Amino acid sequence: MKILNGIAGAPGVVFGDVLYFNKKIGCSKKMSIDEAVEKSLEKVRKMYDKALSDLGEDKAKIFSAYEMLLEDEMFIGPIKEMIEAGSAPEDAVTEVSESMSAILLKKENEYLRQRADDIRNVGNMIKETLCGADSDFVFPEGNDKYIIAAQELTPVDTMLFDHSRLLGFATKEGGATSHTVILAKSIGIPAVVGVPDLDGTVDLKRAYLDGYSGKFVVEPDEETKKIYDKKVIEEQEFIKSLETIKQNDAYTKDGERIKVAINIGKPSDLNGIENQKFDGVGLFRSEFLYSSSKEKPSVNQQYEAYKKVLDSVYPESVTIRTLDVGGDKQIEYFNVPKEENPFLGNRGIRLCLSNESIFMEQLKALLMAGADKKLKIMLPMVTRIEEITRTRELMEKAKKELELEGVAVSEDMELGIMIETPASAIMSEVFAKYCDFFSIGTNDLVQYIMSADRGNSAVENIYNPYNPAVLRMLNKVINDGAKAGIEVSVCGDLAANADFTEILLGMGLKKFSVPLPMINRIKKKISDINLSSAQELVKEVLSAEDENEVIKIIRKG
Repeated sequence: MKILNGIAGAPGVVFGDVLYFNKKIGCSKKMSIDEAVEKSLEKVRKMYDKALSDLGEDKAKIFSAYEMLLEDEMFIGPIKEMIEAGSAPEDAVTEVSESMSAILLKKENEYLRQRADDIRNVGNMIKETLCGADSDFVFPEGNDKYIIAAQELTPVDTMLFDHSRLLGFATKEGGATSHTVILAKSIGIPAVVGVPDLDGTVDLKRAYLDGYSGKFVVEPDEETKKIYDKKVIEEQEFIKSLETIKQNDAYTKDGERIKVAINIGKPSDLNGIENQKFDGVGLFRSEFLYSSSKEKPSVNQQYEAYKKVLDSVYPESVTIRTLDVGGDKQIEYFNVPKEENPFLGNRGIRLCLSNESIFMEQLKALLMAGADKKLKIMLPMVTRIEEITRTRELMEKAKKELELEGVAVSEDMELGIMIETPASAIMSEVFAKYCDFFSIGTNDLVQYIMSADRGNSAVENIYNPYNPAVLRMLNKVINDGAKAGIEVSVCGDLAANADFTEILLGMGLKKFSVPLPMINRIKKKISDINLSSAQELVKEVLSAEDENEVIKIIRKG
């Protein structure tokens, strides 16, 4: 028996056979550094599209960070200079990537140290491409699931696996905040990382993987097996306990009805909704229609996709966010010039309004799809009232054109905005006059409030949703919406973060929108909360002066 100790990454306890993942590298396909970088970019872009389609926009940002590194002259430039000075390409990539990651590894902050993995991963990808790398991994025949063990697993590696056959991940390298752990949570499997004694000898062995304690128990003896069999049963019972509320509405402990909707990125994300009670779709990202092809989707193609979701969810409502590209999400046929700071550039509603013909096609498809269903349109990245009023004008124009063609359209479609910029949050009291609803996108809102891009390892630790500035802004928006009598929901990561459930309820939030795998966990959390206690908690956190104080207040119990 071997008990290998690592870092608890993603929760869960499983038992099964282990497969050791080994990359095989042969240097028979040597290429230039420019070719290797371009090939790596192609691979990363494909992984971005796959992650966007399978896991959603937020998880796809992992690959956007890789893409930015591959296009960053501060990273690629020194490599080329070393090669021109006579260094072997592989050596140049190693030296530059290792020296850059070493700087981050010296930081005291664990999160920054883990961001060094990103630089190393990209460096390794370039080296593997230079030498014609091949993962050469195939699951055994059949449908059995396996624990995958490896020296390390990059996000690219994890996206190449057949997720339906994964029990969990165990890696020698990596930390609790690594992107691979984030992906493991999205897939819904446990992960243990940073296991120093892990090697290929675990291949084809039976093992327990405990994502709560960080233990990887290989070939357990009978006594240990009894202990871990009990843990596996307890985990299965916990998951079963969530099944008991699967068909129930969400209520707080003192009887307040709370809506819990789901976030999706494509129609197939609704697979598995049978016998699952939820309050419609709170966020349907429409980007997959545009990013899945080199040509823009037709009005009819969009209509069919929207209609499929609306029919599946009816009589509940569906909130579709209009095209949100730009920033880290680029689409070729928009021909957007490369920007120095794309996150503050032509993205979201700005890009749509500067490409009115494409935007009009989407509005027509939405108006058609919502003709006899409950469809809401939501605008991303709003900063000005003019963006809302101009959209209403275009909606009216699209409606008249469709009616002249004899096409049935929605007569009373609601129009709302995603509150994800400081401008819209600060002006929420005014913006509420022009909107039918708000949905708070906490991912970008936190980023902009803190002026910290999560993709930038030098400042990523500053991206902190526990900061009082974020909490006060959330409280303001929720209260401004309530005063105006419009619905307010939260659809970003904080909606699915158990640390924030009680805070958001105490602020007056009545609607959460979360990934489908999280819906029953959040419903269960809501059922354990008393609103009066939640309101007292909010008073405490809003009086806090820094994020450490906020965390202590939240976790004092």
